Amino acid sequence: MNQKYVEECRICGIDEAIKKELCPFCIAQKILKGKWKMLIYWHLQDNKVRFNELNRLIPTTPTTLSRQLKELETDGIIERKVYNQIPPKVEYFLTPIGKELKPAIETMKQWGVRYIDLDKKKN
Repeated sequence: MNQKYVEECRICGIDEAIKKELCPFCIAQKILKGKWKMLIYWHLQDNKVRFNELNRLIPTTPTTLSRQLKELETDGIIERKVYNQIPPKVEYFLTPIGKELKPAIETMKQWGVRYIDLDKKKN
């Protein structure tokens, strides 16, 4: 768990009654924010994936991909396994708490589909 997010909620100036309801949303948003994090999650939801494969699948720079993977790892959503071999092999996969996100992500996907359909009906 990233204690930084918990500390940010603790010192937040929002009314305590509202904070109890709002902080869980804020923490989830902080963990999932990032242009490529949802796509990274999608690729890892059922598989272990190597860095180079993620780099081919996600249209971003290796530096950005690495940063977002490190953030997800720090937040406890993914785990990184380094194999001691030549050439180096690194795999990423979801942690148990990362797997718990799957129903929430699926709900967000379904909402997104409905939202896209509404837009299509307008045009």
